[in-house]
Amino acid sequence: MAVYGLYVGFNYFKNRAANKSKLYWSISLVLGGLGALAAGTSFQAFGYEIKCAGKEFCDATSIYEIVYNILTVWSASFLFLAVRTSLLRKASLKMLDISLFLFGIAFTVLTIIAFRQHIYFLVSFEFLLLCISPVYLGTFIITGLRFAKSKDEEVKKYLYAWLILITTLLTYYLYLSMGLTELLWEKGIWFSANDVLHLGMMGWLFYLSNGLMGVVEDNKSLK
Repeated sequence: MAVYGLYVGFNYFKNRAANKSKLYWSISLVLGGLGALAAGTSFQAFGYEIKCAGKEFCDATSIYEIVYNILTVWSASFLFLAVRTSLLRKASLKMLDISLFLFGIAFTVLTIIAFRQHIYFLVSFEFLLLCISPVYLGTFIITGLRFAKSKDEEVKKYLYAWLILITTLLTYYLYLSMGLTELLWEKGIWFSANDVLHLGMMGWLFYLSNGLMGVVEDNKSLK
């Protein structure tokens, strides 16, 4: 998933021309891809070696997971910047930009402090989702209001992107809360909530690459 995210981000950058929104999309996807690479290193590929090897008790988290959380928040912020550059007028942008920048800085500082002080909930994936959900919800609201006003078919493609993303996150939460991972593991079926999340995100990246990229452009008021 990390490699695919980096690939899609590179394609947005390669096709950006003078388009700021595609540049922001590329930054968002590259940060997300690097974050996923850090997460996969610690959560999956080398979790034992990083958090447990040679220790009496395993560490609850690692610097790789902290990097993942921070990069994911900045990725979500640049995603929001990409969407507002496409769908909002220039007069609406300055305060949003400042707010997003302060949000990213505040989360980064809080995460580093929580990691050093061993406040594990504040560096958990669940807390990360709580923090970025308003950003994703904001993109959905902006897109929905713009579509309600314009009925633009290109804007509708943005709505499809957010529906895929929201459906993925909701499915992950339901799968996790219902304990389906444990039920399937008891039957020898190795399919976890993380697999649900990763497959859904792969589908989202595929749509961004093949369904959305062609319609992404800056709002005409910015040109």
